[in-house]
Amino acid sequence: MAENPLEEAHVRPLGLFGNPVGHSFSPLFMNHAIRLLGLHYRYLAFTIDEQNLETALQAILTLGFRGVNITIPFKRAVLDYLDRIDEKADRIGAVNCIVNDGGLLMGYNTDHLGFMKPLRDRGISVQGRAALIIGSGGAARAVVTGFIDRGIAEIAIVNRTEKHALSLIQWCTEVLGYTGIAFLGDGSSLASKQSGRFDLIVNTTPVGMYPHVEHLPLPDTVSFGTHQTVYDLIYNPWNTRLLEKARGEGASIINGFEMLILQGLYSLSLWFPERTDEIFDLQEEVVQYTREKVRGT
Repeated sequence: MAENPLEEAHVRPLGLFGNPVGHSFSPLFMNHAIRLLGLHYRYLAFTIDEQNLETALQAILTLGFRGVNITIPFKRAVLDYLDRIDEKADRIGAVNCIVNDGGLLMGYNTDHLGFMKPLRDRGISVQGRAALIIGSGGAARAVVTGFIDRGIAEIAIVNRTEKHALSLIQWCTEVLGYTGIAFLGDGSSLASKQSGRFDLIVNTTPVGMYPHVEHLPLPDTVSFGTHQTVYDLIYNPWNTRLLEKARGEGASIINGFEMLILQGLYSLSLWFPERTDEIFDLQEEVVQYTREKVRGT
């Protein structure tokens, strides 16, 4: 933390670029982590208009940002304006973290890392297991990448739009070289017996997110078992209706809150690689702090 007003006045910027960003928790937990690390930086959220995206990215260099996070709807659009793109981000086709590396804009994807770490922290292995993924957008690509990297045996996709699901499957087979993936339709006819064979069920869609908290991304007739882990990437509300139903029927549950924070901590480790160990030592404290602030406890 800055020791005097002069130091406070000369902090460097970090940020979040997206539209909208007013609802984002990222400044809350990122600035807390930055304070704990004693870094002279501030993390701010910026609403960017699509037509000004290139100008905004140039401002990273002009204003001396160490880096920024990218959120919807620009994770794919920024690819056209970067100097270099990390191999994993290139394969996923989306960037959520940019590093200003001596005047070069370097693109990375930390979503797949943030997604997988809560599973590892709980000792949940995906190797040799079967997963059901709801949705086929950019978040689904990060999830698929994380699963394949960790040896998943089988992936099934349910999605309202068949064209988008088939595009995801084509990308998976042609880019990632993984063929153990199939499309099961829009999920409306998914029977409990059929869903029961999946060890992991992941919702990557906004169905059930505030304010439409009464919605379910799967039919209400689908039931869950004690052998399953249900992971909803939504973090508002804290427990979606999907997670409440899954927990009530004995499944293990994970919400998107930890993933949100962890993708941010992975971004910090890219901006300040020499502080990586310290950054992840703060994980529990940052999660607890943000949870208390968000839940008002």
